[in-house]
Amino acid sequence: MAENSAGKQRGKPFKPGQSGNPAGKPPGVKNRATVLAQALFDGEAESLTRKIIELAKAGDMQALKVCIDRLCPPIKAQSAPIQVEIPVTDSMSDLANTFIKAAADGRLSPDVAAQMVSAVGTLARVVEIDELKERLTLQRNMSI
Repeated sequence: MAENSAGKQRGKPFKPGQSGNPAGKPPGVKNRATVLAQALFDGEAESLTRKIIELAKAGDMQALKVCIDRLCPPIKAQSAPIQVEIPVTDSMSDLANTFIKAAADGRLSPDVAAQMVSAVGTLARVVEIDELKERLTLQRNMSI
């Protein structure tokens, strides 16, 4: 069997930055479909935009959604510092409930509260691993 695989290339045959197909598409070249689509829309952007606005004004809900999505980008998470009283506790569920209550009271945005609850979950797993490590170390030391 060793004779059969002796001539085969194993691992990564190409150096970093070297393509497997040197005659392939050069960097920066656009997809043919993209080029065709851009050619179709050249010079039409203004008239298409006007038509979407007219349809939106006439009550077309999809056209209205397109306009609103372009005019009002999605609201991002709060960027200002937020004051949340965090209780001194060993209970991860108490800590998570603090962020949930802050979101319910409107002191914290729901997405930030979700991030904080996720962080508490990660912290709980870290604490659990540390405790397991301590128990295993203690058991090993007792058995020696």
